[in-house]
Amino acid sequence: MRGITRDCVVEMFDRKTVYLFVAVVLVSIVISLLSPKPDIEIQMQGNMDMTPMADWLRNPLTKALSVFLSFVLFLAVLATAGLVPNMLVKGRADFFLSKPLSRTALLLHKMLGIWVVYGAMVVLCGIAIYVTMLLRSNFFDWKVFYLFAFNFVSFFIWLSIIVTVGIVSGSGAISIMGAFLAWVAQFILSYHTQIKSFYDSKPVGYIVDTLYYIVPKTGEVSNLANALALGKPVESWMPLYSSLIFAVLFVILALIVFKRKSY
Repeated sequence: MRGITRDCVVEMFDRKTVYLFVAVVLVSIVISLLSPKPDIEIQMQGNMDMTPMADWLRNPLTKALSVFLSFVLFLAVLATAGLVPNMLVKGRADFFLSKPLSRTALLLHKMLGIWVVYGAMVVLCGIAIYVTMLLRSNFFDWKVFYLFAFNFVSFFIWLSIIVTVGIVSGSGAISIMGAFLAWVAQFILSYHTQIKSFYDSKPVGYIVDTLYYIVPKTGEVSNLANALALGKPVESWMPLYSSLIFAVLFVILALIVFKRKSY
């Protein structure tokens, strides 16, 4: 496991992917430093309720960090889309399959290595930006770490899609297209209530609801993370657990196809 994880790190440097993340972080830090600094003078009078002021300061910082993490996560998905298909091209596949590992263990270790290495990169990029924000605003709230945790989970969901599509198709480009189609599907299905009202048909409603529950909902998972980071109540955990169930089933599908496919 450690060897495959180390290979993922080496591969990230060889493909110059790490430098793209560093460049994005540096540009974002410069933009953050050049932005107007919040200048807030607070005079305490008696038992003044600081909650509105805390919300006022927390909201823009949290939302900005959430947008940045989503963008870096998008880059991580693009960067990792071709890793598994490239590993299994003719010639290289013989090398990896000759290792003293079962195909199940090989694929799971590779996925875990990618998830840990690139997921950690997403988190580190977010921490760098958040530290910059703290230096500018001097406002810390531990709830913001919900954003890091949920983006790490979202990366696993996207990884299950690109790996499965990559194994089935054998193409990194098609993996990217599969991830894009999944994003389009979840965006459209986020309006499932409006779609059902528009068609006003029970069969269409059943189909739309079924698709809504099946397709992963990383956008809603991000909204859930934002709510937790802002200290707001969570209306439903369904987007999270349904997306995780989808990811686990897709990983199982990838393992089944990988074990039966000839290279």
